[in-house]
Amino acid sequence: MARKKTILKSQILETAYQVVKTEGFEGFTARNIAKKMDCSTQPIYLEFKNMDDLKHELVVKIKNYIDETIYTKERTEDPLLNMCLNYVYFAKEEPVFFKALFFESQLDTDQMHDISLDKMMEVFKQNEGTKDLSKAEKKKLFKNIWITVHGTAVLVAQGFLKFHEKDVTDYINQVLVQHVPSYKA
Repeated sequence: MARKKTILKSQILETAYQVVKTEGFEGFTARNIAKKMDCSTQPIYLEFKNMDDLKHELVVKIKNYIDETIYTKERTEDPLLNMCLNYVYFAKEEPVFFKALFFESQLDTDQMHDISLDKMMEVFKQNEGTKDLSKAEKKKLFKNIWITVHGTAVLVAQGFLKFHEKDVTDYINQVLVQHVPSYKA
């Protein structure tokens, strides 16, 4: 009779996810993940072809987390401002995870960037001042806004900028007023 699996693929993925959230990609090794699960590395390699395969599935889980948890918080009545503030709050509240995703170059940077770009494109479709812009204009607008938002988030995550919601909101509102047609702060 075959032995029943006691360590499931979903458990390995969740443990890898928690490791990256708390330790960054420094801790993303088969040995470290196995140690956290109190097992050998064998179950990891039975469920995943290799660590790149695990990383690929981890990216999907991370995308879902950012899209469904980070970007869904309503901090103001303005979806555009919410998205920007939520990104900076992510850097403030989870600096290790933020740095792992956006500093450590362990993931495809275009893939990580596209999570925010795609979400911003959704917001632009609903915003009165941006919904009629072409796709190229929306992408350019995103870049203009994201330079400030991402830069602020990086400074917050690194501890170089003390997070004060009013100040951060003011920075973001300034860039939105400057770049978004008919935007009112």
